[in-house]
Amino acid sequence: MWAREYELIYIARPDLSDEELATIFDRTSKIITDREGHILTVDEWGKKKLAYEIKKYAKGHFVYVLFLGDPSIVDEVERTFRLDDGLLRFLTVKLGDRVHVADRLSAAKEEALARAAAAEAGAEGAAEGAAAGAAG
Repeated sequence: MWAREYELIYIARPDLSDEELATIFDRTSKIITDREGHILTVDEWGKKKLAYEIKKYAKGHFVYVLFLGDPSIVDEVERTFRLDDGLLRFLTVKLGDRVHVADRLSAAKEEALARAAAAEAGAEGAAEGAAAGAAG
């Protein structure tokens, strides 16, 4: 089965609660999965300073979503984003036109495992460095 690969980045208002942020993400993931799409990666970047004020906000909560699906998913996600006043900006970019779904899903699992292993190794290295610094 073939699909298109998209990346979606959206910026939510910084004053939203964790529940409101979770609601936005849950609604987005439901749209993707209900239309037979597949979420590959979700990366919550947290609150960051914006390059310029948007709707009088100097900061925003950034979320990155990488998914597979067809163009109808993008249309519906962007339609719901336009109606949500909790979002400041969003951008969807098509990364690939004909992506084999099974191959891409397995590659995404491998990437996630590699990322987790690198993060674990980095955390262990930081802990060892802190212990060495405290001892020395």
